[in-house]
Amino acid sequence: MKVLIIVAHGSKIQSSNDEIKNISENISNMIDKSNYQEVKYAFLELAEPSFKDVLETTVNNPLIKEITVFPYFLAAGKHVKSDIPEIIDECKINHNDIKFNILSHFGKCIGIEDLIISNS
Repeated sequence: MKVLIIVAHGSKIQSSNDEIKNISENISNMIDKSNYQEVKYAFLELAEPSFKDVLETTVNNPLIKEITVFPYFLAAGKHVKSDIPEIIDECKINHNDIKFNILSHFGKCIGIEDLIISNS
């Protein structure tokens, strides 16, 4: 079973966190279930569920064979370059039977320039 986890920063403003939840739900409804059987969301700070908790719950499911993480960040700052990979590396130690993938962060997505122009 393959899982996609969308990781965002987290906010004190609940409506901001709800946006990530809604995006995750929309992606779950749109994707071909042969790619990912489940889409989850998580936060690094200020909101729940935390990335560590979601990752731990996910790896403890014996059906999980592959986890892909999408950093929902515009730039490659500390969270993208250090925090997310370090949390995954810690998890890999006890779960070497699971394949982990980290996608490029949102700001590096192909077509982001077109997206910005189309919204102006």
